[in-house]
Amino acid sequence: MLKLGTAVALLNMLLNAGMAWIILHSQAAVPLWGQASIAAFMLCSGALTGLIFGYIATRATWMGLRSSQVLPLHWHLKSQTLIDRLPASTFHRSFILSLCGILFTYLILLLLEVEDRSGLLLHEFIVLISIQAALSGAGITAMAFYRALSDKTAAKKNIPA
Repeated sequence: MLKLGTAVALLNMLLNAGMAWIILHSQAAVPLWGQASIAAFMLCSGALTGLIFGYIATRATWMGLRSSQVLPLHWHLKSQTLIDRLPASTFHRSFILSLCGILFTYLILLLLEVEDRSGLLLHEFIVLISIQAALSGAGITAMAFYRALSDKTAAKKNIPA
C-alpha cells in the first residue's frame, strides 16, 4: 500500500501541477470562483482523482492479492467502518470515491472562503493544488486499497485466503 499510495500521490501531484500551469499560465492571479477558477479546477480534479485512482488502486490490490503480494482481510464487515460499506462493484466504488474527492476539495474551498481569499497568485495556487492532489490521491488510494483487501469479488477470483 505504501508503494501504491506514494506512486499515486506523486503522479497526481505532478499531473495536477502540470495541468494547472498549462491551463492557467496566462493568469497572474487565479480567482476563487468562476469559470477558470480555483473552485472549477479543484472540483474537477477531486472528482477525477477519486474516479481514476480509486479504480486503479482497487485493480492493483486485486492483482496483489492474486499474486500473494498482499494478504486479504479475514474480518470483513465485522468492524462496520464506513470504508467497509463502499460498494463491491469497482465502478460504483470509484464513483463514491470521486464524491469523497469532491468533499475533500469542498473543505479546502470552504477554508479559503472563511479566510476571505478572493483568489491566489498562480504560484500559490500551483503549490495548493499540488499539496491537495498528493493528499487526496494518497487518501483515496488508502480507502480503495483497504476495501479491496476484503472484497468478495476478489475471493471469487481464486485468491488464496
